[in-house]
Amino acid sequence: MTTNRSNAYSGHPTMSLKAALLAVAGVFFALLSGCTNLERSREWSNSEVSGRVLAQQVCSTCHGIDGQSNNSLFPKLAGQQKNYILGQLEAIKGRDRNSEHTRQFMWGPARYITEKQMDEIATYFSQLPPMRGFVPSAKLDDVGQVIYHQGIPSKGVQACASCHGDQGEGDDVVPRLAGQHTYYLNSRARIAMTKIVYNLSDDEINAVAVYMESIGDGGAKPSTLTASGEKLVKTGQAVLPETPKVFDAQGDAKNCHYSVWTYGWYCGNFWDALAYHLKNQ
Repeated sequence: MTTNRSNAYSGHPTMSLKAALLAVAGVFFALLSGCTNLERSREWSNSEVSGRVLAQQVCSTCHGIDGQSNNSLFPKLAGQQKNYILGQLEAIKGRDRNSEHTRQFMWGPARYITEKQMDEIATYFSQLPPMRGFVPSAKLDDVGQVIYHQGIPSKGVQACASCHGDQGEGDDVVPRLAGQHTYYLNSRARIAMTKIVYNLSDDEINAVAVYMESIGDGGAKPSTLTASGEKLVKTGQAVLPETPKVFDAQGDAKNCHYSVWTYGWYCGNFWDALAYHLKNQ
């Protein structure tokens, strides 16, 4: 007997091609959403992703998963004061922190992160071992140590240590400076500390920055000077590592580009920047 195949399954409703495609698409997206790994996600716009995961999967691209940024354009965050990080994230999200590189690198991700994620990001980096200092090849000039610990009263320059601590550890909303990149400190001082550094020369600002990067775990011990007003030591004229002077009036580094030859971003003249990075990596 011949079976009519067209009627073999006549008891089942016929599904249109459009309905079939919609069903398949529904299953696909359901599976896709179910496969989202919240422990490895890079979706900063997803409020379900924890701040710890964002710190490891997104922030680490520039700042390092251990917070020990290898590129002086991006600050080290390891062991940074939690409330300082949190305050900066809030300022960035609110567009109050408005430097060129903040706009370029941070405004996008910060637009979406929640208060809970910001708190978790700040907690993650603050609990890492503190920024590592280094022992510079050139002898440290006394100038940087004196200005940091005792200021220059005759110029109305306050001792940095009076706020940031004798070991550069910071406190609460005051940032840790010990071990931070010289280049970053140079740039940031001209933005955040304008009134303090107004009466300092470029060489004096650089001397303080070099001193601050040199101290801390892995680097030199902090000076025995304190901010208590001990007699000033005699300043010397030792040669300091040079930082490319490519800052604009707002303290932003000018003409910055990305290149694998300089281990990432470089600013100003390519060859000068390359020599600087090779010397200070």
